[in-house]
Amino acid sequence: MRAKRLTYGFETVKAAAEHKEVFLLLAAADLSQKTRKEVRFLAEKCSIPCLLLPHSMEQIAGIIGRKTGVVGVTDQGFAAKLTLAHNETEETIL
Repeated sequence: MRAKRLTYGFETVKAAAEHKEVFLLLAAADLSQKTRKEVRFLAEKCSIPCLLLPHSMEQIAGIIGRKTGVVGVTDQGFAAKLTLAHNETEETIL
């Protein structure tokens, strides 16, 4: 967060994604089915990879300091590293 490589909250992430500023979408494990569907649609529409995190919104709040269910990664290198780490742990992809 301090390096300003993340944006959070669905509407904020959506706006950044539509301006081609997001390279990876992250969704909390306890995100509602409706919001998951919207995130999946946004990812497909903007051709952005999307990962379902194994963390709840509360856990994400502990990590980034903000309670949110949707996070956008705005740094291409950081997004690549997160995707690689995620694939190595073989968690669920949205």
